[in-house]
Amino acid sequence: MVKKNIKKVNLNLIRKKIDEIDKSILKSLSKRANLVIEAGLSKEKIGDTSYYRPEREAQIIHSLISENKGKLSQSHIKSIYKEIISACFSLEKKIEILFLGPKGTYSELAAIDHFGNSAKRVPCSDINQIFTKITEENTFGVVPVENSSEGSVNQTLDCLQSQDLVICGELELPISHALLSKTSNIKNISSVCGHEQALSQCRYWLSKNMPNAKLISVESSGVAIEKIQKSKSIAAIAHASNASDFKLKVLKRNIEDQKNNTTRFLVVGKINAKKSGKDKTSILISLDNKPGALSKVLKVFESNKINLSHIQSRPNKSDKWQYSFFLDFEGHLEETKVKNLAKKLSLVTQSLKFLGSYPKSF
Repeated sequence: MVKKNIKKVNLNLIRKKIDEIDKSILKSLSKRANLVIEAGLSKEKIGDTSYYRPEREAQIIHSLISENKGKLSQSHIKSIYKEIISACFSLEKKIEILFLGPKGTYSELAAIDHFGNSAKRVPCSDINQIFTKITEENTFGVVPVENSSEGSVNQTLDCLQSQDLVICGELELPISHALLSKTSNIKNISSVCGHEQALSQCRYWLSKNMPNAKLISVESSGVAIEKIQKSKSIAAIAHASNASDFKLKVLKRNIEDQKNNTTRFLVVGKINAKKSGKDKTSILISLDNKPGALSKVLKVFESNKINLSHIQSRPNKSDKWQYSFFLDFEGHLEETKVKNLAKKLSLVTQSLKFLGSYPKSF
């Protein structure tokens, strides 16, 4: 009995210390919020109307991660401070985040991951609508651009080619698919609906476990969730977190064929991100239809010792049988070596479009 009382006293002391720390954290958060409001007022005085600064946010989180010596992981620090920054930022200026809707899509999860829960989220019917609705510098879009197993999202590439928005950020979101339904018995399911990429990412599991199910391609996982509300014979491929939000049953978790399945998202808007110190630049080029044209471009990167991390071709919409190339490489356009690279590339390309320099994903 004495030992139990001692343990209880020790637990109470620990809890008291936790309460004291929480009060201290709250006071510090209040001070931070006040300073953010002051920063907003200072911006207004100098005529700075762009409030979201992706490079500043990246620098804050990178610095905190490097200072972290405790038990919390890098992902914990990132998640906590994304929400702190989001909550404080909402006091300074309201911004809108457009995503591929309706609610419940992976694009919405990506928007929350990057901007936190305090930013206003606006669902759009398709990716093209996201691009056309961004008319102010404090409105941003979160769009998928490529998946680790299924490749590029062509609609996003086409919009980057035809629209004049700037890439000002990126993030990588692990994609874990679940099979959701109104019924708890998988034997009642005759059809499975999901985004075409989600269906492709679960192709082997579906053929092995539900060979007779009809596969229905829809615009997004959010639309798939809407469809299964009307019938107990239909299941949807979506994130498991939607089960509680939409009162659904999780028939099976982790049905994706590749367990490291990841989608890269871009943040697009009307601002140019400044240097953060860990940046990436994206450009769009078109080439003369001649032998060795692409080889010349690659040699420019090699001679300037700049790492080309991604290259993707896409048909040029204005010229039949011509192709444009999307290139991602390390560095920021404010850097001298990247400026020199751009000058040299302009000499070996038919056209060059700057898509954005932005902080690399964590």
